[in-house]
Amino acid sequence: MAFENYWNETHKKYSINKPTYDDWLDKYSLTLNKCKSPVLDLGCGLGNDTLYLVKKGFSVIACDYSNVALEQVNQNIKDVKTMQLDISLPLPFEDNSFDLIIADLSLHYFDEKTTINIMKEIKRILKPNGNLLARVNSTSDLNYGAGKGEKLEDNYYFVEGYNKRFFSINDAEKFFSIIGKTRIVEAEMLRYAKPKKVIEVNVEKEI
Repeated sequence: MAFENYWNETHKKYSINKPTYDDWLDKYSLTLNKCKSPVLDLGCGLGNDTLYLVKKGFSVIACDYSNVALEQVNQNIKDVKTMQLDISLPLPFEDNSFDLIIADLSLHYFDEKTTINIMKEIKRILKPNGNLLARVNSTSDLNYGAGKGEKLEDNYYFVEGYNKRFFSINDAEKFFSIIGKTRIVEAEMLRYAKPKKVIEVNVEKEI
């Protein structure tokens, strides 16, 4: 797994902190409430969104590249299933498995070909009319690397030790529409030291 040591070391730095969540999922209550399957938290990190979902009464499968992150999820959050996986590889789930997938700041690390394949895999494992709720880096995210580092592709850079993709609204439509019908907005989140600009996506799988 490329960058595995990087992510393990990164999560070790923050493992002293308990998972905390912001309110970004609140606005999607209608989408959340129609979910009857377990929720797949794809790239869960230390479990911020997993904690939110568990507190709302959802069954969650929390997945991440980093075993250190998953150890922290298991330690801090009860009644959650964890699974280590690499999002860039075929996902180990059957077709039409999930009503809802969450991917919060986990889909913006890949080249164009890999990103397209990830979208196809998400579409495959979503049930008909299922939803992906995602946040990705915005091209306006100047505080966290937009336009900086070694350019690898359009809006894709090697910066601060790893690869980062930044999405415009048009970029998000290009990639996420592979799954289905999109609703896309730019937003700001305040989880980190400085405000972070993100592209927020709600996409419903088209039958």
